[in-house]
Amino acid sequence: MVGGARGAGVVGTTLLILTISTNIALQLQPIQADHEQKIDGEVVNMWGTRFGTELWESLTRATRRDEIQKGYDSHADLTVKEIDGFDMVKRMAAEVQVMMQHKIDAIKRIMELAENIALDHKYDKDRGERLKEGRYTYYNAKKLNVLSDDDEGGGDEFGRYLSQYRDPGDDFYAPGYSRMSLTANKHFSGIPVNTSFSSVHVPTNVFDGEPKVINAIDWSRKLDETFKDNYQRDPSLSWQYFGSSTGFLRQYPAMKWLMYEDDPDMYDARMRDWYIKSAASPKDIVILLDTSGSMTGLRKEIAKHVVLNIMETLGEDDFVTVLTFSDETRPLVECFTDSDGEPELVQATTENIAEFTEAVNNIATMEIANFTSALTEAFTLLERYRTKKIGAESNQAIMLVTDGVPYTYETIFQEYNQPHKPVRVFTYLIGREISDLEAAKWMACENKGYFTHVTTLAEVKEQVLKYIPVMARPLVLLRETHPVRWTGVYADIEVPNDRSLWVIGLKKPTTRKRIRELQGKEGSFKGYKLMTSVSIPVYNKKNHTTIEVLGLKPNEIANPFGQVRIAELLGVAGTDVPIAEIEKLIPPYKLGVNGYSFAVNNNGYILYHPDLRPMFQEILKPNYNSVDLAEVELVHNPQHDEPRYNDSALYMMRKEMVDQKDGLARLTVKVHMDDMKRVTVREQEYFYYNISNTPFTLGIVMPTKYGKYRVSGGLELNQNRHIDATSIFSDDRWKLHPDWVYCEYNYAGTDDRKFDSPEKNMKHFLERLADEKASFNWGQSRVRPLPKCQGNGYYQADCPKCDKELVQALVLDGEITKIFTDEKSRKDLFKQFGIELSFVSTRSGLTRWEEHKEKDEFATDEYDDGSFDPDNPREPHFSEVNNEATDEVWYKRAVEYHYNNPNSFVFSVPFDIGDKRPTIVTATHAIYKEQNGRKAPAAVVGVQIDYDKFAQNFMDVTTGSGGAGYQTKSGEMLSCKNESIECYVLDNNGFVAISEDPSNIGKFFGEIDGTILKSLEQNHVFKKIKIYDYQAICLENADDGSPANVLLTPFKLIAWMFNWMLGQMAMTIIRLEIHHLWNPDWTYALPHPQRTDPDYAYPDYSDDQNGYYDDDDSLYAEQNGPPIQETPTVSDDEDEADVEEPYDEMAEEVLNDYKMKDGGPIPLLEMTYINKTQPKPCDKEA
Repeated sequence: MVGGARGAGVVGTTLLILTISTNIALQLQPIQADHEQKIDGEVVNMWGTRFGTELWESLTRATRRDEIQKGYDSHADLTVKEIDGFDMVKRMAAEVQVMMQHKIDAIKRIMELAENIALDHKYDKDRGERLKEGRYTYYNAKKLNVLSDDDEGGGDEFGRYLSQYRDPGDDFYAPGYSRMSLTANKHFSGIPVNTSFSSVHVPTNVFDGEPKVINAIDWSRKLDETFKDNYQRDPSLSWQYFGSSTGFLRQYPAMKWLMYEDDPDMYDARMRDWYIKSAASPKDIVILLDTSGSMTGLRKEIAKHVVLNIMETLGEDDFVTVLTFSDETRPLVECFTDSDGEPELVQATTENIAEFTEAVNNIATMEIANFTSALTEAFTLLERYRTKKIGAESNQAIMLVTDGVPYTYETIFQEYNQPHKPVRVFTYLIGREISDLEAAKWMACENKGYFTHVTTLAEVKEQVLKYIPVMARPLVLLRETHPVRWTGVYADIEVPNDRSLWVIGLKKPTTRKRIRELQGKEGSFKGYKLMTSVSIPVYNKKNHTTIEVLGLKPNEIANPFGQVRIAELLGVAGTDVPIAEIEKLIPPYKLGVNGYSFAVNNNGYILYHPDLRPMFQEILKPNYNSVDLAEVELVHNPQHDEPRYNDSALYMMRKEMVDQKDGLARLTVKVHMDDMKRVTVREQEYFYYNISNTPFTLGIVMPTKYGKYRVSGGLELNQNRHIDATSIFSDDRWKLHPDWVYCEYNYAGTDDRKFDSPEKNMKHFLERLADEKASFNWGQSRVRPLPKCQGNGYYQADCPKCDKELVQALVLDGEITKIFTDEKSRKDLFKQFGIELSFVSTRSGLTRWEEHKEKDEFATDEYDDGSFDPDNPREPHFSEVNNEATDEVWYKRAVEYHYNNPNSFVFSVPFDIGDKRPTIVTATHAIYKEQNGRKAPAAVVGVQIDYDKFAQNFMDVTTGSGGAGYQTKSGEMLSCKNESIECYVLDNNGFVAISEDPSNIGKFFGEIDGTILKSLEQNHVFKKIKIYDYQAICLENADDGSPANVLLTPFKLIAWMFNWMLGQMAMTIIRLEIHHLWNPDWTYALPHPQRTDPDYAYPDYSDDQNGYYDDDDSLYAEQNGPPIQETPTVSDDEDEADVEEPYDEMAEEVLNDYKMKDGGPIPLLEMTYINKTQPKPCDKEA
């Protein structure tokens, strides 16, 4: 809703609209009881004029709008500058490239040292035995700081840790275990670490006593010095690691690897994207899966796991397909064919891998295997891709998964793979009882591949991984060439079993205590930390090795010298680069309000973007790391409102960014806000430039209307102009943008300089500025190739890094807005209009506020008793949830609407509040600075008004001073209190701001009366648009097979009936407790009805119908979605409670994303457990 000083219009005879500055709407609709009620347009117009004028005048005083406006208009240090977007993105890309080059240099130092120490290492075949006997040890991350099973507590916990370094007579002596001092480090997300050492993670399926493994662990410990040296050179460096081809991961700094009884450790560095990309070049893979009649039972399961594990080693730079063969050869996924029906390779994206995974779990076996047809089909397909130069254009391989190869099929290999052998062949022979292995061995060994015999499910992963060193051999033989690889975006916490993660919620009730434990002591949810990684392969410089090292039997006749030629991959070195480190180099204040930056990789996938929403509730979406640029930039084309319309301008921009070209574009896009409840159509300018030596391209976006101008300037803090910056922020009623970097110390500072809030941190630096004046060292706000703090030494923890431009702008904004610290009370003014709080937010991320309530009513630090009660959380203070200044929705809406009417406030009411009280209305107004025909947003002022007082003021306007209303031309008295009419005040997105019926407040008006909304659309008050969420998640029923198969196999029906009878018999025995006659110790549990006490939460979901209505052109769209599944109970008790699992087998469940401010108090998430469902990315009309 927008309040201004202009009035109304009339639509029809029974429908009257009050519009103030176009978009404040008062809807009066006759009810059926009185068909004679007449509504006078002039009276309604007068209501609008009076209400709008009152709002404008009262809010101008309450927000100090005039004083703030004057402060920006008259300040001599402020100017309005025109921004060159292309020059800006070019400079920002260069900054990012410098930072990333520094990470590359760090891993190159790790690689060089690793190759040299491996070359000099003396192999010791008995080291594994010494490890077992306790005569050798290393820092095993899983056996670090472990308490014994019978630990009774008490005393110092460090002294009770098991350790091999103790005296053997010590009660806490334990071979293989270590203890180490670990300290929580803010730089490493608060994880307890030790920056003097590294620690080693050994996967569950790898035995660290195996000679080759323990020898590699031994020589790699010398990497610690390089790890520490890198960290001293670059304080922004994150985790560094070396992943060995033998399976272990050495990680710096040292940390304890957390283990859980109900969550086995399945992490294997060799399956991570950063390892796979560096270990082998991009590749074209054809997997031939034998589905003949002999592939049944365990063989079939092993074969399926082999295929799935091969898929897990592929990345988005690889191309793959799976062909099943028995009597015929067919594509596993029928739609992965070309226009002629021939199989084709598809990019190994998350979505495509998911299709293969689903299909391989549903394979049927029959007939006899035709190897001739399968091999011919595979070679033909790869030859087509090789000659046409499509696909990966690099390595090619065939993976043959079968339980037996009868012949060598030499003629086929001679025809398609001789003499150059462009296709490697890997054979995976399944099953224990196979006696003839020679044909399968010949296929692999004669075609530059590898033969593997897989006999159990437990060894599948280890056997599959053996193909990677073979694919790496061409690069190893070059040796001097070490390609640097970058991964796409990923979360720093990943669970090994994605399907188990995607049982949404829990099978058992979740206690609130457990949820609090998972959230951390502060009870705040930080979310996942998004990263990219850079890695480099590490090669063995030796050309030969001994038979002993390889574990082979000596043969003096065939190999009298015991030497074997090798081309060995030792492993991969890498480091993480948090996305936040990239964003630090692209300060949001330079991009302006509604401006933003983003980056894409060479596949068009988003590295980061403000509309990247990687989480569903508290869980990562399955495709969070493969969101395409076209799925976040939603182009608006009035002629094409269908989903995934291929806009040519967006396509060309995407193509140029993928090809790492620089350029610019202009697009008209739909920008959504408030969880896709609001939308605006905006024309935007796009500028993009490639980041050298990486696969990424950086882009920045600015609104066409006002994005090219920026308010620039700040207060110079030096000796010549003494400014006491600390006096400008003398009280505690101010906040800084929590994600912006103003000033910080390297390594998060020393212990005495670690602050728990941005405001305390800034106060510290302002005090230093006041004391040191011109001698203050601003440090370097960016990391350079040869970083230094003072002199040419390393960075130290007390070296500051400050953004001088931002800090000086902050101090200037603080001076202009200091009026908010005025001691003069304005309680009477606030009380008169129901205003609870007024505030101002500025371009520099500063937010200040003034309130008339006593301070203890707004206590923000602690609860009354100092404890946190998750069942009755207090209402968060304004400053806790509105501290992001230019990133707040009310800030963006006010700036955007300024061009519709500069003399207006933009209003919003919380969605679907109904009769919940107390409730507040937020009103905001944008402050622009104009100079030489240019103008740019500098700040936004606003208020929060008590809803009841706000609504009452409007009702008082309609009833007049006498309380009876106003006389119409027909002589009747017109008032919103008339029983014969209904009054609605709508905001500029079609949501109800005022209604006599409390249940309507905050609803989209289309839910209340869609017919009237359509008439408003026809009269050009609102404009309907459609918007699609391409990152939505749908929960679909798991397919248990077609019910029709009973007709083909009637024995299944008999088996089901038999099982049902057994079940009924067992239930009868339990219910009648007959089992006590032969075993009284048996226990049992029966389903229990859900309790309805307050300890259990039952959210009430209904059809979600929201609307969109644009700030500029009054756009709205209906939002229709299926009903949401009722959630299970969440208990406060430690004990497990019984739970019923409501589930509609016929319904497809689609749930909304859960969004929350980073670091804010987290409400209890109402997790949804839906039985027998599988999540899938889907397109959803919002």
